Amino acid sequence: MPARSLTWSSPTAWAFALITVPLFLIVVEFLRGAVYETELASKQQLREALQGTQGTALQHSEGIQTLIESHQASAIGWPKIRTQPWLADYWSRIQLIEGRDAYAAVVDDSGTIVMHSDSGKIGKRISRGWYQRKIPGSGPDVVWAEQSALSGARGVYDVSVPLTAAGKSLGEYHQGLDSEWVDSAVREQRTAVVRRWCWVLLLIGGVDTAAIGALVYLARGERQSSTALAATGQRRAKELAQLGAGLAHEVRNPLHALRINLHTLKRAIGGRLLPEDQLIATIDESNDAIDRVDGLMRDFLQFADPSEGAREKVDVLQTLRTTLTLLSENLRRDQIQVRSKLPTGSAVVSMNPARLKQLLLNVLTFAQNRVEKGGHIEIGAVVEPRAVELMVGDSGPVIGGEQELHLFEPFQAPADTGSGLGLALVHAFAEEVGGKASWESDGDAGSRCCIRLPLATSR
Repeated sequence: MPARSLTWSSPTAWAFALITVPLFLIVVEFLRGAVYETELASKQQLREALQGTQGTALQHSEGIQTLIESHQASAIGWPKIRTQPWLADYWSRIQLIEGRDAYAAVVDDSGTIVMHSDSGKIGKRISRGWYQRKIPGSGPDVVWAEQSALSGARGVYDVSVPLTAAGKSLGEYHQGLDSEWVDSAVREQRTAVVRRWCWVLLLIGGVDTAAIGALVYLARGERQSSTALAATGQRRAKELAQLGAGLAHEVRNPLHALRINLHTLKRAIGGRLLPEDQLIATIDESNDAIDRVDGLMRDFLQFADPSEGAREKVDVLQTLRTTLTLLSENLRRDQIQVRSKLPTGSAVVSMNPARLKQLLLNVLTFAQNRVEKGGHIEIGAVVEPRAVELMVGDSGPVIGGEQELHLFEPFQAPADTGSGLGLALVHAFAEEVGGKASWESDGDAGSRCCIRLPLATSR
């Protein structure tokens, strides 16, 4: 079965759409919000700067009006007023912020500049349309001008305040705000807003990237799972086909023996009596055939059943000792010597106790069936921090080559070592708990089965 790709029929693809589309819309809205806030911040910065200049202009104009009224000089005209020591002293104390304030000036009702922070501009007249535009939302007395008699070549935001004394109009007080300074302040404010929004967008982009990365990872995992599932299905189908063929072959032999024995018993019942010892041998052989079929069916059901049952914490070393005790009589009868070197203490694994016992019994029975009378079985174990490894070697014939590669497959073990499913079950039971089973051959030194199981504390 080919691996599935990320298509719109895939749940991962729909999840991808459900995550990325809203995130995209959020990013768009954030961008709109960033543009709106940037413009708002620019206007706010200009408004605050103009309000500051308006407050200063009002303060200075009130100071001038108060001095003129207190000295009753409203009727003498600006040519004399501006020469008065008290006004000259006040004018000298008007402080302009360098770089920000362009000028301070007084213009009479005829449009003539009668006082100016730049004395070279005194006496000049401002024309009727001397400014370019009014600033919306800032009042009628705030305009923007350049190339004027007040500012020269500089672009300025001009704030004007009427001057009156004793009920008589004396002209206007003007204060200029340098447009370059305003533009610089606005740029700084815009930069701060953009920087803040960039951090927000980076955060959203990071979340988006992480989400897309997670989806790509899930999609890759989905494909890998599909591939693994397909491979598992193919492997399982191959195993079942092999199992069925092997089972048919293995069952046919004891059935054939039962058929011959039944024919022999039929002859005996028909009057052609057989010796008693031959009848007993025939019946025993039939029982052995039935036992073999029964064992085949039992192993087959275990191999075909994927459920492993409830796991428990069980001591591998103690279970191994118990299993050896169970087989001790058969081993003694066959004159097989057991050389056991097991460490003290325990090796606890998380596994179904019945399956652990069956695993150990199958390995030991396999070794027993391989050893001739007078042979020996060597049993060892190594307890590591995360796993326990069991080794069961024997003095039987060395298994190598192609047979070693397929030893743990159904019905691939030597015919005289059991049902043909014993080592296949060992391999399956070990893999269920995250372990493995392997076969090692040392040439003339012999062969051994190695089983590695993870300890319960490491899972």
